[in-house]
Formats: sequence, C-alpha cells, structure tokens
Amino acid sequence: MNNKTKLIIGSFAVAALIGSTSSARAIEKEGSSGSVLFKIHDVAPEKDVNGLVTGCNISITLFNRYDRALSNTQLQLSWDDEVVDDIISQEEMSRKEALRRDPSARLSRYPTSANTASIVSTVVKLPLINAHQQISLKNKINTDRCFLLLNDMNVKVNTCTFAGEGNNNMKGCSAEFQYISPKDPQYYTEFKEISYEEIITNEEDGISQKQQAAQKMYDNIVSTLDKIGQ
Repeated sequence: MNNKTKLIIGSFAVAALIGSTSSARAIEKEGSSGSVLFKIHDVAPEKDVNGLVTGCNISITLFNRYDRALSNTQLQLSWDDEVVDDIISQEEMSRKEALRRDPSARLSRYPTSANTASIVSTVVKLPLINAHQQISLKNKINTDRCFLLLNDMNVKVNTCTFAGEGNNNMKGCSAEFQYISPKDPQYYTEFKEISYEEIITNEEDGISQKQQAAQKMYDNIVSTLDKIGQ
C-alpha cells in the first residue's frame, strides 16, 4: 500500500476520534451529565396482631449529582423473586404433565401463582431534590418478603422534571438513577460529589479508550488492504 493511501485512512481514523471526543465535550459543556445515587436501608417488617408480616417499612436515601433540581419524580422499583418464580415453573410443568396423563382431569391454576406474585414492586414519589442535595424518605411496601428489598432491582423512572424544563410526563425522563447496593462501600457512608480529579481521570480514560479503538480500526484497515494488494 502506498503512503498516500495510508495517510487518507489515518485521516479518517483521526477524524472519527476527534468527532467522538468533541461530542463528549459538548455533552459536558451542556451540563447534562450526572446521576442520582440512591440506596435502600433500615428495612423493617411490619406485623399484624398474629405476628404475620404484612408489609416492609424502608428508608430511601438519594443524592442528586446533577447541576439542576429534580422534581415531579416517580420511580417504579421491582424485585424478581427467583425462588417463587422457580416454584411456579415447577407447578406449571407438573400441571401440564398431569393433563398429558389425563386430559379430562380438572386441575386448578398453579397454587403459588394464584396467591403469590413472583415480582415485588412499588411506586415511589420523590419530593423536590435540589442540585447536589441529599435527602431521605420513608416508604412502605406491601409484601412479606422484606429480605428481597436489599437485592438489586429493576428501576424505571416514570416521570421527572429538571429545573428550567417543562413537564416531561409525555416525553419520558432523561435522569439516571444509580442504585447503590450493600456490596458497594458507598452504601455505608454519606454520598458525596465526584471530585475534580475523578472527573479528569474518567475523562482521560475515555479519551484513551477512543484512541486505542481508533488505532485498532486503522491497523485492521491497513492489514486488510495490504492483503488485498498482495
């Protein structure tokens, strides 16, 4: 391959790198980067007069790392109970097998699924959270499986509004909520800002990865064209 061809290919690779880096800079300049950290703690079962667990009281602590206040926020949290899900699957298989042996048999729906859902869920409405503010609130979930509530969960942000923007109910919410589990050291401390050094390090790591990707792309193209030219 001649030097002119290599120069053209290299120019394309560099342009791709500059474009991706510029995009990252633009996002940072707009102040749209950030997240809301949150953790669930102080999980306590609530019992009735017979000593049966009827609900779980929890505390939720959140820290807004965005440069803008966040309001009108509604989170939908759901936990998958794998044990119950397995039991329901086994009952379903047993029922199908029983019907295969005797198609005329009258069998009720799988007992577990009729009384216990495999997913525990709740909707949490959040108060206004100012920029770089930490808040705590209490909530109650109607389940007897309090042990699930410290596990990882599915998080869906139903609504939210950033300060200075219109209501995002119909457009969805662009805020990112990051769950901090008990396995993370941050869980046992106060949430804090990302330091300037961390921002610079993350930025440099991102640029370095883009440079490596661009170099690899360039090397692959040169190698392929060299083989074609042979």
